[in-house]
Amino acid sequence: MAFNGLPAVFDDKVQNTELYVQKRIYQTLKFLTLFPVEQNETGLFTNYLNGDVDVSEPLYTNNGIDFNEIKFGQGQTVGGQTLPIGFMYRANTRDAQRGKYDSNLQSFYNAAVVKIADFFEAKYAEAMLKGGRASTATLKAWTSAANVIENEITIDDEMRYDSNDNATGYAPDTAIVSRADKMAIEKALRKENYDNSNFTYIASHKIANGKMVFFDSANPGAVIEKYADPMYSIVQTLADDGITATEEGVAIPPAFINVKSEDTGRPQTVDNYIWAESNLNMRDSNGILTIQ
Repeated sequence: MAFNGLPAVFDDKVQNTELYVQKRIYQTLKFLTLFPVEQNETGLFTNYLNGDVDVSEPLYTNNGIDFNEIKFGQGQTVGGQTLPIGFMYRANTRDAQRGKYDSNLQSFYNAAVVKIADFFEAKYAEAMLKGGRASTATLKAWTSAANVIENEITIDDEMRYDSNDNATGYAPDTAIVSRADKMAIEKALRKENYDNSNFTYIASHKIANGKMVFFDSANPGAVIEKYADPMYSIVQTLADDGITATEEGVAIPPAFINVKSEDTGRPQTVDNYIWAESNLNMRDSNGILTIQ
């Protein structure tokens, strides 16, 4: 299946439209490249916000010897569900003769993608801040390279171990912070020509100043649940058939956007739809350390 970018007329080449908006959503919604993206057929999932973990010393497993049990402390499970959001644009095909049809549609898709990305960025950020493990460390102001590095070392240690000093299996290397905090940290590091930070800082306009989210990019404690309808996503249709959609040999990431173009039966009128359905699933609160 070849995709050739933006066609002159969308309604008979929906797959080209989908590729265009798929690229745009991955460029705009940065979370999609930070966490695993999984297809959710039911729209329901369970967030697991765990308590402390009690692990005794391992035993040699000779015949007749029981395995040691890992006991999870008082935790909670919270039901979650994917949230749909979408937009519609009623296009006048007469605009094609005026040279406006393609540009109007492109403007609609661009605006819709930004709105969809903005909505889900807010939902993902909220889920992480609510479901992550809150830091209890005393941190210094992020105003100097020395303070930044000292804070990073403190956070790294706190995330690697729980309150019982058991290893969590998470080694933080990525932080999602507010735009203001990212600029402040970068200024502090650059002012002293320090380019060896322990974390990659990513700005989100949905994270308030002073709040931060740390996680292990190789082993994140959360996944993005989404439902791309194979009836309206050629990328998902191919995935359901075990085929990886590619463009010029490069794999297209998991389908996120649904698109539809429909002749209304009215003269010179075509309805164009774009929508997505998603939410963030907290798989393990130890995998997300938050500064509130």
